[in-house]
Amino acid sequence: MIDLIEVTKSYGKGLPALNKATVHIDKGEFVFVVGSSGSGKTTLIRLLLKELDPTSGSIVVGGERLEGMKRSRVAKYRRRLGVVFQDFRLLKDRNVYENVAFAQRVIGRPTRVIKRRVPEVLQEVGLADKYRSFPDELSGGEQQRVALARALVNRPDILLADEPTGNLDPRTSEEIMGLLEQINQRGTTVLVVTHNKDIVNAMRKRVVTMNEGVIVSDEKEGEYHEA
Repeated sequence: MIDLIEVTKSYGKGLPALNKATVHIDKGEFVFVVGSSGSGKTTLIRLLLKELDPTSGSIVVGGERLEGMKRSRVAKYRRRLGVVFQDFRLLKDRNVYENVAFAQRVIGRPTRVIKRRVPEVLQEVGLADKYRSFPDELSGGEQQRVALARALVNRPDILLADEPTGNLDPRTSEEIMGLLEQINQRGTTVLVVTHNKDIVNAMRKRVVTMNEGVIVSDEKEGEYHEA
């Protein structure tokens, strides 16, 4: 599903943000990417989102080669990805329903599809009864559930989660990770960038550890190691 082959990304002088990174992620895998600040994790996410191009090397996602992809193709490619961030990035002036529906409206889904799909995905994340609430009326965990619903509403092949529990307490973090695990069990490939050592060690998933742009370990049922 995701292949990075000898990928380097440099922003100028000094060490590259990513240095000859090679990793293969199969369809349906659940993978943690860990490492200290500045290790290259965010650059990796931005490359997969096609926000950045590699300096050298090759990236293939779902059979599509990202380098050289025409700009007109990028929006369609991104529909295959769901993305969740630490800071939720919800539209404050729209309620839960509209926040999730927005992801469908921007790609031109008909109203009848939106009316069916949005309640479905809100049910999946446990927020069916909150559809009229606005973000500032929700807890942090509920806001992250809305963000998850928005990421999932278009049925992406891959879910990228960048520090999804960074602003949440331990119990809520466990709930969100449980949801991500359920999403993965339905067949979605899940890639989680995190600093949360407790969650990584408890879940025993595949763990890719980065340090100064280099992949230093890749363990099938791994733990969070300080690089």
